[in-house]
Amino acid sequence: MFLEKVYTLPHKAIKRLDDDVEYLSIYIVQDYNLKLLKSIVDFSLDIFGDAGMDEWGIVPQIRQGNVFILKEENNRKVVGLAILMRGWEDPDQAYLFDFAIAEEYHGRGLGFHFLKGIIENLISQDFKRMGLTVDVDNIGAIKLYEEKLGFELITREDDEYGKGHHRYIMKLEFSEFLDRFGPLKE
Repeated sequence: MFLEKVYTLPHKAIKRLDDDVEYLSIYIVQDYNLKLLKSIVDFSLDIFGDAGMDEWGIVPQIRQGNVFILKEENNRKVVGLAILMRGWEDPDQAYLFDFAIAEEYHGRGLGFHFLKGIIENLISQDFKRMGLTVDVDNIGAIKLYEEKLGFELITREDDEYGKGHHRYIMKLEFSEFLDRFGPLKE
């Protein structure tokens, strides 16, 4: 199996999409074929440029981490990507390594629903928390993480990825997420 659907976004999250889009679903990538791998790599490089993952980075993440994609149900085009790994020092923590929504889908609430669905899946995998870093100037992402999902700002790390690349370190305890959003639906 290449993809396992883990969550279908509610229709309200995509009400402003074009009429030809029925709905989007979240998939966990468990294996890949070359066409799927190319679409994930192309998406990553389009979004992150030189900092995006190529085949050499994505394949180990599929094999050893958690890779989620957001895509239209009957379309091969990837419109969202999340790459996570388990923390070495804290195996109960998932670390959000990459997270992005295609630019043409911004402003529709998809980031919230995509990440919320991923968190719910991680809870079902018995993770207890999630950590991430975010650019201090990425106001939209900070608002998503902190205000909408309940991440806590832990610290600011200046020059985290080199001179001038300042990052906030954020963490979400899944017990607090469940307090905020209620128990998972069976």
